[in-house]
Amino acid sequence: MDAFHLVEIAVNQLLQGMGEWLRAPFLAITFLGDEEFFILLFAALYWCFSQTIAVRTVIMLLLANALNGFLKFTFQTPRPYWISEEVAAYSAESSFGLPSGHSQIPASVWGWLAVEVHRRWFTVIALAIIVLIGVSRIYLGVHFASDVLLGWLRGGVLVLVAYQLRRRVSDRLSAMTPAGRIGVIFAVAAVLVLMILAVRWTAADWTLPAQWADRAGDVDPFSLDGTFTFAGAWFGVLTGYVLLTTRRGKFRASDGGWDRVTRFLLGIVVVAILWFGLGQLFPREANLVSYALRVVRYAVTGLWVTWLAPLVFEKMGLLEFGGKQEPRHGAARHV
Repeated sequence: MDAFHLVEIAVNQLLQGMGEWLRAPFLAITFLGDEEFFILLFAALYWCFSQTIAVRTVIMLLLANALNGFLKFTFQTPRPYWISEEVAAYSAESSFGLPSGHSQIPASVWGWLAVEVHRRWFTVIALAIIVLIGVSRIYLGVHFASDVLLGWLRGGVLVLVAYQLRRRVSDRLSAMTPAGRIGVIFAVAAVLVLMILAVRWTAADWTLPAQWADRAGDVDPFSLDGTFTFAGAWFGVLTGYVLLTTRRGKFRASDGGWDRVTRFLLGIVVVAILWFGLGQLFPREANLVSYALRVVRYAVTGLWVTWLAPLVFEKMGLLEFGGKQEPRHGAARHV
């Protein structure tokens, strides 16, 4: 264990010294950075508030996820409870530690939502969520303070870059045919997946240090599950959006009163069937078949959310296409 990690462990101990009673609330807070929460958030935004904001936000989410996986494979650092018996493992993780995904991804998502909503009260809430999730990861013993700080930094940089490029990218995509936009979606996913695979292949001879294995248990820090989760979700969500808007245009997501609640409840049941059901049905081994089925699972779920569900909602009289479209900031007031 290096001297820097010794110092950082003191930070974990300081927070954990505040008492085990904080474990339950911090586990609840850390859920706001989990995959399940972001599925619920994206579905709610897309079906009930604003298609545009939802799609921009999910792009931030997925890019942050892919970048985080790439950086974890690059740095290959342990988690606090892997290397120190003085840090309690109030949660467990199998991936590398640096940077914290629960810091980088929420910083990207909530940071971008703050840009979209553009209200001081929402920005304060978003920052509070970002900070509390990061602190929860240190308390739970799954991240060093440096993991969290770098995660926040990477998330902030991603938001800044996206903000600067948003108009240029939007204009170029708008000038392309639907087939061209789908081609770009596929190309971006392919490039990011190949980048991650390249880093993984360069570390083909890496083995888990014995000291880490004693504390971490049976973990696979180089698991590619997250990589193919990104690929499937990216392709399904964005392709579904292109197909829907090309053939039917945008729907009035912020209209409907109780219809919005009904849309969400009905739609999320199907999401659970697809996401959870296929997850139980498909194998979860480290081979090409399992990875391919993981891509299918997330792609189908994404296609349901952005393409098929709105068409079903329209047939049921729960949603209308066309008419007055969402103003730039009007829908954001509902967030």
